[in-house]
Amino acid sequence: MTNLLPQTKNSREISPQQEQFLTNLFENGGNVTDAALAAGYSKGSVTWLKNSLADEIINRTKNVLSMHAFKAATRLVTTIDNPVPERGDDLRFRAAESLLNRVGLGKQETTNVNVQAVHGIVLLPPKKEVVIDG
Repeated sequence: MTNLLPQTKNSREISPQQEQFLTNLFENGGNVTDAALAAGYSKGSVTWLKNSLADEIINRTKNVLSMHAFKAATRLVTTIDNPVPERGDDLRFRAAESLLNRVGLGKQETTNVNVQAVHGIVLLPPKKEVVIDG
């Protein structure tokens, strides 16, 4: 599925402190405040930091999902070949399916939009001559 929205490249350099924040964020499971404090930021700059690095956080999150896509696909195949309901395979199956959908390898949704343009001609009565007496 292609993203039709305009894409902007984030050509901005990330400082070593911001890089440390991002590393901490992905290592601690997504706790923004703890990641910021561990990188040397104050508690008051958490919102600014989160907003200024939002694009980079999204890109790295996509990378994490894509790295786990093969594992999810393998899990789906294994679960289909050897189902064991007592083991909780149904939950694993749904989680793997959800991950594959998020990286674009699962269920594809398409929207078909039919638009009919109706062009009509409007006929107006002829103009009446107006005579103004002076």
